[in-house]
Amino acid sequence: MIGEVVAVLSALKALNDGIATVKEGKGNLDSILGNWAEADEKYNDVEKAKAGKLGYKDALKMESAKRQLANFDRQLADICIMQGQADLYTAIKSRIAESKYQHEKELRIIKKRRAEFKKTMNLVGTVVFAWACFMVFLVAGIWMYKQP
Repeated sequence: MIGEVVAVLSALKALNDGIATVKEGKGNLDSILGNWAEADEKYNDVEKAKAGKLGYKDALKMESAKRQLANFDRQLADICIMQGQADLYTAIKSRIAESKYQHEKELRIIKKRRAEFKKTMNLVGTVVFAWACFMVFLVAGIWMYKQP
């Protein structure tokens, strides 16, 4: 589990390095957009795969990653405005909003399925336990009935 969280954090480090390069005027915006997409996808994948299963430390790291992604969003807005590409930022945000909606929808479905699976397993366990108790009492009753 820690490997996935570390992958998210390393993608964020690459993203931060790209931002520093663009701010120095040595890089272009396309390189950091790719890094941002990669970091965001890794974050979403980990969140989707480990929804409700993260340990305390990993949950803290994921929250930190979430805040770093939000911070990058603010920096991207500033960079786009400085480069005169405010329309690019608006287009990016609309695509991200669509993607985020789908991601949250999938997360709700996954959490709901896990809760339903847990309920089903509890029901199966209860039925098996009741059947086993019934069989024990039945066998004990038959044995006692056949005793002279």
